[in-house]
Amino acid sequence: MKSLIRFILVVGLFWAVKLSAAPAKHHIVFLTGESLYGSEMTLPVYADSLKKRFGYQCTTLTRIDKDKFLNLDVLNQADLVVFYMRRMTLPADQLGQVKRYIESGRPVIGLRTASHAIQNWLAFDKIVLGGNYQGHYKNELIGKTSIISDMKSHPILNGVKSGFIMGGSLYKNTPLAKQATALMTGKVKGYSAEPVAWIHTYKGNRAFYTSLGHQKDFENPNFINLINNAIEWSLKDSSKSVVTSAAIAGKYGIESGEPFRIGVGLFEKMWKEEKMQLLDVRTTSEFTASHIPGTKWIDWFSPDFAKEVAKLDKDKIYLVYCAGGVRSARACKKMSDMGFKYTVDLAPGFNGWKVAGKAIEK
Repeated sequence: MKSLIRFILVVGLFWAVKLSAAPAKHHIVFLTGESLYGSEMTLPVYADSLKKRFGYQCTTLTRIDKDKFLNLDVLNQADLVVFYMRRMTLPADQLGQVKRYIESGRPVIGLRTASHAIQNWLAFDKIVLGGNYQGHYKNELIGKTSIISDMKSHPILNGVKSGFIMGGSLYKNTPLAKQATALMTGKVKGYSAEPVAWIHTYKGNRAFYTSLGHQKDFENPNFINLINNAIEWSLKDSSKSVVTSAAIAGKYGIESGEPFRIGVGLFEKMWKEEKMQLLDVRTTSEFTASHIPGTKWIDWFSPDFAKEVAKLDKDKIYLVYCAGGVRSARACKKMSDMGFKYTVDLAPGFNGWKVAGKAIEK
């Protein structure tokens, strides 16, 4: 109880970093589902203080049993999800809700056990968070943080002092994913340093993770500042600075010469926000019946397909779709073989697009 009271005082008194006023539209969902570090107590208190101080709309969901949340539909309205779960085997429908949120390209923050949050989607750690969780050092080993020198000016580290004592054990996460950028490390005596805070991107989202998040960490103003900054950074729109195909491809993790297969939510995001070129490879009758607005059309079955495609700019990014995803996959492979750098394939095809109620025209 004393520890929780200290945490509440820290949240109320130590707001060293002055964040810009948060728009009311920003809705943050906190998911707590672990039993080791008291997140069912610390996260609701933190979320309430965040709401009062900065105007964010905050919803905290605590698991109702070992593997389930109530009202996870709230993810549909979330602008940011903060994960603090541990080894939950989510029901298929709830796992699908989480994956759809991720596929939409919206931001993600992971705290401590989020690196092993979902037992039936262990890849979440590597592909979304950019981590490599391999257990932790003994609890009795006291760890100290250190800010990576090249990262001192990063906005997430504003007001965060190097060298503070970690509240819990040091997690092993070396090596991180190639696209991850470490911000801070932690070290215990006798062992090499490990990354404890980093940023990553997956299919266009901004992701931040820290292995900190012990109940004692929530009493530390450095940790509070770190999370405050990470929230602001995660929600910040940087799309205006992205001007080249290569930059956009890097933002979404599209590799040059490798077809990129995605779902409806992210396909729509790329089309609307990045103004990428749509390419319908269905037949004449299919295209005439209905298609996505603004689509260029080249029939995959036409003997002139390669000839017509060759007229396109090979440096641009193309959003390719057919009826169910088969022809578009083949078209993307063909285009890559022809030297096109960036092709994006709609996995469920136009049929999936219509089922999702997305825009069409005739």
